[in-house]
Amino acid sequence: MLLGILSWVALLATPVEAAPRLKITLSNQEWPPYMGQELPYDGILSRLVKEAFARGGVDVAYRYYPNNRTLQSARNGQVDGSFGWAPTAERKRDLLYTLPVLSARMVFFQRKERPLAWSRWSELKGARVGITVGNFYSDDFDAQVKNGTLTVDNAPDDLINLRKLIAGRIDLFPIDQEVGKYLIAHHFSPAQGAELEAQNKTFWAAPLHVVIWRKHARGPELVERFNRGLKALQDSGDFERLLQETREACLQPRSAAP
Repeated sequence: MLLGILSWVALLATPVEAAPRLKITLSNQEWPPYMGQELPYDGILSRLVKEAFARGGVDVAYRYYPNNRTLQSARNGQVDGSFGWAPTAERKRDLLYTLPVLSARMVFFQRKERPLAWSRWSELKGARVGITVGNFYSDDFDAQVKNGTLTVDNAPDDLINLRKLIAGRIDLFPIDQEVGKYLIAHHFSPAQGAELEAQNKTFWAAPLHVVIWRKHARGPELVERFNRGLKALQDSGDFERLLQETREACLQPRSAAP
């Protein structure tokens, strides 16, 4: 009996790295500089997710989808999971969530010639706000849409929303500040970019998680492996090193990137 107990304890103490390696596929999308097929290491967040999983004994392959299909592919089991998503009650019905990897700083971009300063949501009554199909902008944001304070206009991706903002078809566009600046710098002329600015007010610090299909046979194990791998990555100091290294690489001209 004692031998059996000791064997059981030893099994529980076995590190994740000693378990058989697993292979999974995660959906990915174009959301530079965090994610993107043409970015160094597939982007900042993509690299951190792959490295954390590797330390948990899981090899990751990415499959790219259009923005509005990326999350759905994980929710219906087309892939093992996805990443870069904030939790909502609706999403949790189909998905298991890991610990957050990073947080996105959500702000409104606006035209410099027509700034919209605000401290309360009610002060944005009547403003036309562009949103990207499939994206979540916080419970507070959704509540303002439902009660009629915010008037939203859908578009299939962030670039189209930025073009609509430049053209004056919308007044505000919510997006992570770093993503917005990257898109403007890489897809618009300096003259066009000079027309836009990010507001100083952060309306939501959005946690970015890995999600695993809830019906996955090894779903809880994959979440546990990732969480342990993420902690190991952070404790080693490699997390910050890789974050800064990849951010710098993504900001380089494409010809100079690895």
